Amino acid sequence: MIRILTDSSSGFTLDEVKKYNIEMMYIPINFDGTEYLDQKELSTDEFYVKLTTSKNLPKTSAINQILFEDVFSEAKAKGDELIVLSLAKELSITYDQAVRAKEAVGYDKIHLIDTSAVAPALIALVLEAVRMRDEKKSAKEIVTEVEKLVKRVNLYAYVDTLKYLRAGGRISGASAMIGTMLSIKPHLYMINGKLESYAKSRGLKKAQAHLLSQLKEQPVDFSMPIYFAHTNNVAECDKLKQEAIAEHKFADTGTWAISATVATHAGPGAVAIVFFTK
Repeated sequence: MIRILTDSSSGFTLDEVKKYNIEMMYIPINFDGTEYLDQKELSTDEFYVKLTTSKNLPKTSAINQILFEDVFSEAKAKGDELIVLSLAKELSITYDQAVRAKEAVGYDKIHLIDTSAVAPALIALVLEAVRMRDEKKSAKEIVTEVEKLVKRVNLYAYVDTLKYLRAGGRISGASAMIGTMLSIKPHLYMINGKLESYAKSRGLKKAQAHLLSQLKEQPVDFSMPIYFAHTNNVAECDKLKQEAIAEHKFADTGTWAISATVATHAGPGAVAIVFFTK
């Protein structure tokens, strides 16, 4: 049996985990000294309520090696093949914890993929693995193809507020204050497993236009799924998605919520687009 395991940084809800027949590890999120497991103990809606009412900004931590060992040992006992797609190792030690767990369990049928991805980009890779599993491809074939897709998946986003980037040390307090006054919207791009700022727009409309322009400027493979995702900004995300579909005629894959793990650092109001290049 081939099993697919990801972590909650992907943004899958518990219902989606069941729908796609996958498994998920849960990243801890700490609000004012109380720890919750993302999705399992704290839904996306509950996260945003706490984000606005908490005295301090939340903090996230990695999934413990022992928890990986428990899942890996169970797969070994059953003789299952386990494909693991986790948060980019550049962003968290979660991947390294999985590597150590595999070494401790000593089971060759655990396949760890360095996705270099986060949030909706990780969802895109997981769903490709799901598709291939359902097409009865072998674990080796799935891993080989997903590792190729890792090099082709792209994530572009804009952030609506500078508050959380400042809190995470991405920008200085002075830059955040000036940027807020000028309504600056930073643009982020996923590169080498990290989300880096590559441009800025003044005002929301320009930020949205810049995001959609990537579907023209990049060598997008429109035969592959395209995903739109957001941090508590479903209306604007859906609007941009419909504009893009009207112009480029691709299939609607739904409007996805970006995980609380990422929203902790990006804040509410962000919108992202994920696509594969040719």
